[in-house]
Amino acid sequence: MRLPACIAAAGMLCGLSALAFANVPVGVRIKNVPMPTLAGGEQTLLSETNVSIFVFINPELAHSNQALAEISRCAKAMTNEAVHWCAVVSDRVPRATVEAEVRAIDLTMPVLIDRGDAFFGRLGVIMRPSVGITDTNRTLVAYEHFTQVNYATVIQAQVRHALKEISDDELAQVLHPPAGIIDEADSVAHRYFRLAGKQFAAKNYDQALANLQKSLDQKPTAAAWAMRGKIFTSQGKTNEAAAAFATALKLDPNEPTAQADRKAAK
Repeated sequence: MRLPACIAAAGMLCGLSALAFANVPVGVRIKNVPMPTLAGGEQTLLSETNVSIFVFINPELAHSNQALAEISRCAKAMTNEAVHWCAVVSDRVPRATVEAEVRAIDLTMPVLIDRGDAFFGRLGVIMRPSVGITDTNRTLVAYEHFTQVNYATVIQAQVRHALKEISDDELAQVLHPPAGIIDEADSVAHRYFRLAGKQFAAKNYDQALANLQKSLDQKPTAAAWAMRGKIFTSQGKTNEAAAAFATALKLDPNEPTAQADRKAAK
C-alpha cells in the first residue's frame, strides 16, 4: 500500500515519520558513517554535497530484488542529476548471494555492508526493502517502503522533489492521486499486469506477453508497455522493444523503465 500523503508535502512528510525509521523521523539529520563496500574499501553512506538515496535490501527475498531492480533502472534514468545512490545490505547475507544479485540486475551503484546490522538498528528500519532520501544537508526528507505498483515512479518523484525540480503539490499528486472510483477494467488490468510481472520474472516470456496484452486491452498504461519492452529485450527482439518503450514514453514521458532501457533496445 502506498504511503498516505497530504496536500502540503511538508506536513505530509512529518506525518509519515512514524511509518519510516522508528528511531529517526523525517526532518532529522543523518550521521554520515563510513561503511565497508562489497567491492572493497570503505565509503561514506551519504554525499557531502548532493541529494542521497540509500536502499536497505535483502537479496535473499524476491521482492527485495524486484525493488532493487526498479530502483537501479530509476538511478540509471537519472544519471545526469546531482544525486548519490547506494544500497545497504546486512553482513549476515552471504557475499556470494549479494554478488550474484548485483550481476543479475547489472547494479552500478555501490553496495555498502552493514556490519552487525548496526546502521539498520540505529535508524530502527521497520522493513526491507526500504528507501531513505536525504537532502544536501543530510537531513532525512523522505522514506518509501516497497510497493508492487509504481515504486520507481514514486522514488523518482521524491528525488525530484528533494532536488526542488517539482513542487509540493506535484509530489502530492504522485504520492496520493485524487480519489476516484476504480472501475472493473482498472482492476482487471492490474491483475493481468501483476501476473505478467511474475511470469516475466520466471522467464515465461510468452505467457507474460499474453497477459500483458490482456492488461493493455483493459487499460493501456505506460508501465505495461515498458514491461512489454523489457520482455522483448530479453528475447533479443530489439526493434519490438524500442517500439514498446516509445509507446510507454508517449503515455508517460517520465516512465523510468522505458527511460532507462530504450537506448539499450536501439
